[in-house]
Amino acid sequence: MVNVHTVSRETNQLKFIIENKIKHSYLDKYIQKPFIDLDKLYILQFLYKDMEIPLNKKQQYMTTIMLVQIALDIHEQIPSNESEQMSETKKQLSVLAGDYFSGLYYLLLSELEDIEMIQVLATAIQKINERKMILYYENVHTIEELVNTIKEIESLLFTETATYIDEKQLYTHHSIIEEFLLINRLNKEKELMMHNKFSYMEKFLKKTTSDPSSNVLLIENEVEYRKQLLEELLLHLPYHFVSFKNVVRNRIKFSYKTSVAEEG
Repeated sequence: MVNVHTVSRETNQLKFIIENKIKHSYLDKYIQKPFIDLDKLYILQFLYKDMEIPLNKKQQYMTTIMLVQIALDIHEQIPSNESEQMSETKKQLSVLAGDYFSGLYYLLLSELEDIEMIQVLATAIQKINERKMILYYENVHTIEELVNTIKEIESLLFTETATYIDEKQLYTHHSIIEEFLLINRLNKEKELMMHNKFSYMEKFLKKTTSDPSSNVLLIENEVEYRKQLLEELLLHLPYHFVSFKNVVRNRIKFSYKTSVAEEG
């Protein structure tokens, strides 16, 4: 039986490394502490698990990719005109903080002398920013387009990395990453809606549904549908990924009965 707590302990160790890397006394004083998404760290551990490189190099790659994610998240915190207000000073500091963390990941990659990985991450960042512009300018026409755009924003950094690391079983890996991160984002959107904070999902649904009270239920139904898709994908992963399956199931907290016969 694989111990999920072992995976969590390794992830927390990596989180500690990242926290030390991003520590900055001035930024810490004036802007919100950067969020380190443990689920995205789990995905990176899954992707780098079988790579035959030293542990310190694996950690450096994973730290670098998370710095990219942190930079993207910080830039996204800068509010639009419709969301909550932020002082001009904090806006400017948030922009600078995002740029600062971007600079850190370039520094780490230059130390690894991996030009190809720089290109992979640069391509992913470009694609993510293009999708964010689609949301910002409301260039989506159906709920399916909206969900797919959000899914790509959440997962492109990790699916592009997966392609670079290993092209075998690519569809399964990509789809698991996409559905796992989409479920998390949909739950976040629901939470924002319930606390009357800006949500891209709510903004779109307000224009397309006549009953605003049904919006939360719509997202909950979408989450349950995505959970079923995710479980089907997990069942097709080879046995040696059982630890990753267990972590995903534990994190998502499946509310329906799932088949785990392949791990029996």
